[in-house]
Amino acid sequence: MHLPLPFICLAVLGSSVLLTIVSFDPDALASITGLTLGLAGLAWLGLPASLRRGEVSLLLAVGVGLAMRLIYFGSEPIREIDFLRYLWDAGAVHAGLNPFAVGPADAILGRAGPEWAALVAQSRGVAEAISYGNLATIYPPVAQGAFWIAHLIDPWGITGLRVVFLAAELAGIGLLVLLLRELGRSASWIAIYWWNPLVAKELINSAHMDALLLPALAGALLLAVKARPVLAGAALAVAAGVKVWPLILAPILIWQGRWRVWMSAGVVLVFVTAVIAVPMILGRLDGQSGLVAYAGGWERNHALFGALREATARTLMDENGFISINPNSVVRVIIALGLAVTAIALGWQVRNRRAHIPAAALTVAALLLLLSPTAYPWYYVWILPFLCIVPVRGLMLLGVLLPFYYLRFDMVDWGNAPVFDRWIVWLEFGPVLALLAYDLLTRRRAA
Repeated sequence: MHLPLPFICLAVLGSSVLLTIVSFDPDALASITGLTLGLAGLAWLGLPASLRRGEVSLLLAVGVGLAMRLIYFGSEPIREIDFLRYLWDAGAVHAGLNPFAVGPADAILGRAGPEWAALVAQSRGVAEAISYGNLATIYPPVAQGAFWIAHLIDPWGITGLRVVFLAAELAGIGLLVLLLRELGRSASWIAIYWWNPLVAKELINSAHMDALLLPALAGALLLAVKARPVLAGAALAVAAGVKVWPLILAPILIWQGRWRVWMSAGVVLVFVTAVIAVPMILGRLDGQSGLVAYAGGWERNHALFGALREATARTLMDENGFISINPNSVVRVIIALGLAVTAIALGWQVRNRRAHIPAAALTVAALLLLLSPTAYPWYYVWILPFLCIVPVRGLMLLGVLLPFYYLRFDMVDWGNAPVFDRWIVWLEFGPVLALLAYDLLTRRRAA
């Protein structure tokens, strides 16, 4: 798609300006946010053509993306309140308490001791406004450290989070530049990530912590491409300390060299991950653990997962309509095993082909996102860094359609959330799956 570069710049910058204005109207329809991000995303789809023609300098690439984010520093968070949990966790860490041990609800009710009750009093109403307050935090220790740094900058305020998340993105962008140059690509391709309107909104306006993944993922990928699997294992462990899922990339990123080398990388990965996980282990791993609750039953904004679960339920149903095994659990196990097998197979294929590592990692991360029972728009950060290197059309389209999720907020207000969850969600994922399938079939026929 050919679009003039000035038009693309104005579209992506304009989305930040417009949504900053919209953010101050609490009665604005959430659909306006989705429509704005979707239209700006359509302009963003024209970016690869400009990059191939060499129209985007590195300075322009950095400047536009930075401006998109700085504009959001003056906005109010739109429809998302996850950042309140980060503020609570940061306050707990600052007070020397373990956020993995106690949920805000217990602290509010005085069931967790005087130190937690004092934290509630200090929180300026944050504790009472947190979603799922009965659960202890889900966010791993590396993320907790970042929250704490934000607390030092701006106690109980979102500005500190935005500063830390922007700093993480800038560090990640620097590593992506090095990675692109290592692969012989123009560094300007960072604009694929840096100019995406959805990601700018989610990471700075809504202050989602997935920003912290970028430097760890980009660093692990760079080290793997440079054939340093031991260091890549350590970086991957840090990424897992932000969110657990990057561990699935281990076979692709550390399976290099002689067996002693990749075995050493595996040991480093396991050891660093175990050390980072100590606060979580010392907390709680029961039904009130956020991590246990998320892994066991969390669902939102999925398409393929729901279809697979319905098919599994029909398969398990006897002649009386009775199901003896929970299809939800069965599908989760099948997906987990399928992803593990895929990662191992791809890791074997690319173990001596370093230039192919990004594409293999993208494949696993994309499958995880598309098959996940939870696919929030900000999860697009999971795959977007890889698209700077391997700009797959179908996955680029996902960045335009995921903003349909914002329609769900309005449908909840109108009492029609089940309609969205069963049918409208396919507007996000259906065209993506169709385009991916078409490109795959076309490529095979051409081969």
